Amino acid sequence: MVYLIHFERPYQHARHYIGYTDNLDQRIHDHECTAHGARLLQVVRGAGISFEVVRTWPDGDRTLERRLKRQKKSWKLCPVCKAERRGPNEAHSHNSRGKDS
Repeated sequence: MVYLIHFERPYQHARHYIGYTDNLDQRIHDHECTAHGARLLQVVRGAGISFEVVRTWPDGDRTLERRLKRQKKSWKLCPVCKAERRGPNEAHSHNSRGKDS
């Protein structure tokens, strides 16, 4: 399984982490609570930045993980970042043009 982690706020240039695991619950525990997680997530955690898994590819393998990392466009894969880019005005479908309140 390949997974995407979104940081609550950026750490330097980083806003996401993409990883691979056979056991997501254990791997997230490793990232959150032990020194066995990825170094970036240890540093992010040490900086007081929270993070969450926001997307998974259940059939993803290490090849997919490497391909996604090489693209360096994880924000395009992240539903949180997509929602932030859309902004609150695009979430509404009504058109207020021509109406005075």
